[in-house]
Amino acid sequence: MKVAFATQDLTRIDAHFGWARHLVFYDVSPEGYRYLKVRDFGALRQDGDEQKLMAKLRALRGCDLVFVSAVGPVAHAQLVRQGVHAMEQFSGKSIDEALRELQWTLRSRPQPWLRRRLQAERRGYLRS
Repeated sequence: MKVAFATQDLTRIDAHFGWARHLVFYDVSPEGYRYLKVRDFGALRQDGDEQKLMAKLRALRGCDLVFVSAVGPVAHAQLVRQGVHAMEQFSGKSIDEALRELQWTLRSRPQPWLRRRLQAERRGYLRS
């Protein structure tokens, strides 16, 4: 499952989706996780300009989850339409900690929606 992290410092989930300087991508499974890439967006103003979301939404194509400190309603609706689930409960935590917890969750007790995604991916129904 492909996941992304909205971050300013490349180590923590410390960015609002629209204002994130970076999105860091990983492939995660019950067996482990693997770094894929980082996408840089530079310094962005907190000005309500929704156009800045387009590049981030394009970068998230093929992702299942994006970990953020917060996400606004417009971006959230666009993520839902794109099939990306925004996760806010790890706000402020390290990316490594979130990866370990997600891996453990996938291995032991995924919520029903997450279990369905994982099963669909294994059968090749979801994008990778």
